[in-house]
Amino acid sequence: MAEISSAEVSKNFSRYREMADGSRGAAEPVLVLHYNKPSVVIVAADEYARLKQRDRVVGATEDLPEWLALQIAKTEMDPRFKYLDEA
Repeated sequence: MAEISSAEVSKNFSRYREMADGSRGAAEPVLVLHYNKPSVVIVAADEYARLKQRDRVVGATEDLPEWLALQIAKTEMDPRFKYLDEA
């Protein structure tokens, strides 16, 4: 991943956009540094969409259908993982 200062990105944004979206070869994320510290990453829109699809969706158990909650309650953990229940 290329690491570029924010000043350089400001001066040559189209170059780094093309680097990120693959217009000129293989797509490569661009890490933008602000005062030499990571600030933001420029990535291709399709890569961003792919990453967003992987976001976790969290829901409350109260929102589950009753049949599914009962089925989950009946399950037993594989004995090999019993150590996970210990504090």
